Amino acid sequence: MMIFFMLLVPAILAQDDVSSCPSNLIRSSALIAHNGYCYEFVLNHNFDWEHAHGDCTSKGGHLVVVRSSTDNLFLMSSLRSLNFHGDIVWIGLSDQKVEGSYEWPTGEPVTYTNWASGQPDIQAIIEDCIVMKYSDGGHWHDYSCFNYIFHHNNYPWICEYKQEHFAVKTTTTTKTTTTTMPDRERPATTEEGVYLTPGGSATIIGK
Repeated sequence: MMIFFMLLVPAILAQDDVSSCPSNLIRSSALIAHNGYCYEFVLNHNFDWEHAHGDCTSKGGHLVVVRSSTDNLFLMSSLRSLNFHGDIVWIGLSDQKVEGSYEWPTGEPVTYTNWASGQPDIQAIIEDCIVMKYSDGGHWHDYSCFNYIFHHNNYPWICEYKQEHFAVKTTTTTKTTTTTMPDRERPATTEEGVYLTPGGSATIIGK
């Protein structure tokens, strides 16, 4: 499984130009543009989910939305390329509003999940925010969104922003059609009785 993951890393890490990312973001190896979005890997700070989400929104983004298995693999391979030495990162999914009803900070529907075995667990009522666990192959676990007595949930996080000038490259093909006009079956005639031949010569008739 690890060999398969490593083989996929070069393809998944194909990146866009970070110049398309919002100008207020710091340009560094931790800012990666990919498939219309900019991902900021905040790996040198550890806070609870609320603080992490607040950091992303203050810069015009939100905690990362994972829309597919390809996205999940991209995030995992990016963490690996950044030499991530931790184990847990916050993502944007939570069920803080309605228990058991998970939603992304963008309000878009949850069409993909990557829960670890047994997750969400029986403590889900107090664990409303979701992490991606690096040591568990990128599977998701539910954790408490806040710190409480004798238990601190302070972890790094990933912010997501829309690229400002992202466009899909297209190739325009111009098709040229040449129509061959048939030769006249007979020369044209003027009122004065002059035959105009296709070659451009004229013959006067009846003069």
